[in-house]
Amino acid sequence: MKESEFQQQIIDVAHLHHWLVAHFRGVRIQRKDGSVYFATPVQADGEGFPDLVMLKPSRMVVAEIKSDKGKLSEAQEEWLNQWELAGAEVYVWRPKDWDKIIEVLA
Repeated sequence: MKESEFQQQIIDVAHLHHWLVAHFRGVRIQRKDGSVYFATPVQADGEGFPDLVMLKPSRMVVAEIKSDKGKLSEAQEEWLNQWELAGAEVYVWRPKDWDKIIEVLA
């Protein structure tokens, strides 16, 4: 399963349980030489921003979505640490965590 498909399943479950969900998609950028890369258009300290930020009254969940073998970058780790210090529930979710994801969002 692609990471994007897994992420959409999480968003669908979150919406089912009345979470407000934010995800900022990367955009496809083509260089003059024809090569392509993806970037998320954010200003300031956006590198490593978590995949999903979800809110419900008195709860805030921040999740980074990874494949079973995916690793966090240093920037992602820093963002997750800061969110946790700010009081958010912080998760790194992989397909194998599906039961836990359902439990958190239900």
